[in-house]
Amino acid sequence: MTVLVAMLIKYENDKKAKMLDTPSDRAEVARNAVPAMGGKLLHAYGTCGEYDMMFIYEMPDMASVAANMHLAEASGMCQYHKVIPLFTNEEFIDSQKRAGKLRDSYVAMD
Repeated sequence: MTVLVAMLIKYENDKKAKMLDTPSDRAEVARNAVPAMGGKLLHAYGTCGEYDMMFIYEMPDMASVAANMHLAEASGMCQYHKVIPLFTNEEFIDSQKRAGKLRDSYVAMD
C-alpha cells in the first residue's frame, strides 16, 4: 500500500537569490529523487507566502517519506519543510467510521 503526501518547502534565502540569477527546475530534482526511493512525483507547484514549493507524491511507505525529508534537509537547499499525509475522501470517511467504533476506548487525561 502506498502513501500519498504533500511536501511544502521553504528555500533558504541565499538559494532563492541564486535562483534569480540562474533559474532552476526544482521539480526536476524531485522527479529524479522520488523514483529512486520507490515513489512517484504526481504534481509540483510553486507557491507564494510561507512556502515556496509544494510537491505531491506517492511513496511506498512513511519510512521512504522520511528518507526524502532527510535528503531535502541535508541538501542545504531548504530552510524548512512540512509533510502532510493526504487521504482520499473514501479513506477519510473510513477513518471517521473507525474512530466512531473506538470512541468508548479513548479517555482524555485531565
